[in-house]
Amino acid sequence: MTSLVNEGNEVLLVAANEVLSENIADFIAAIKQRIGNIGNLQTTNLSNLKKENHNVSSFNVIIVIFKEPCTNDEFLIEALRILKPNGSLLIYEPLQAERKLDTVLTHSERISKLKLSGFTVKDVEQKKLDEDLESENLLSKVYNNTEKIYEVLANKPSFEVGSSVPLLFAKKETNVWKLDDPVEEDLIDEDELLDESDFMKPDVSSLKVCSTTGKRKACKDCSCGLAEELSGKTPQENTVKSSCGSCYLGDAFRCASCPYLGMPAFKPGEKIILSETQLIDS
Repeated sequence: MTSLVNEGNEVLLVAANEVLSENIADFIAAIKQRIGNIGNLQTTNLSNLKKENHNVSSFNVIIVIFKEPCTNDEFLIEALRILKPNGSLLIYEPLQAERKLDTVLTHSERISKLKLSGFTVKDVEQKKLDEDLESENLLSKVYNNTEKIYEVLANKPSFEVGSSVPLLFAKKETNVWKLDDPVEEDLIDEDELLDESDFMKPDVSSLKVCSTTGKRKACKDCSCGLAEELSGKTPQENTVKSSCGSCYLGDAFRCASCPYLGMPAFKPGEKIILSETQLIDS
């Protein structure tokens, strides 16, 4: 304990409600001797810790003395709040090394509770009170048997709870082409890239292509009129020409989008008049 408390420290001693003040008088005197006149020691019990509403980051060291295992974690949250960054929390507590049927709290569970509350625990090895002769003598009036009493030391992180730090991201080097000499160069005139053939208008006949194949040659069953146009013939007006060649056979041979659906079969070349209802887009 004495190696943890230094001269000029702000120290808070928290005793469990069942710990008598006269039993820790020697312990308090040892702390006062360590911190000297420029230090400050405050004492309280567990039930009044949160009620006293200490300021944030007030203490360098907080020492807690439990006579029975404590499963209430509210004191850990309050201790983290009032400890200064890098401040120390020292807990004296009866713990079990391994869990049994009647075990209230094990040493490993206490370590886990400290970490979950925001503390850092550098040394997770089990350290009993009887290994520290000074603390054992000072607390001999509190504990009748010191064999099951453990010393657990934890620290508040080096930053304040709720603090933030801006993230600095390294700038990525971009592979951008740069001119060594920023002298303006002459731009090429686009018209100079064209020759006389580019200005010539295409022959109209070369633009005639089949609407089905996209080729200049009409397909076998041409129905778009390209075949007649290429041959110089005038397509017959009012002549029904089936694109699939099966429309005149009847509904059984017509496709789903055929405009002749519902009409009787007809002869090829016969003039077909669609009703007004068939001309309306549904």
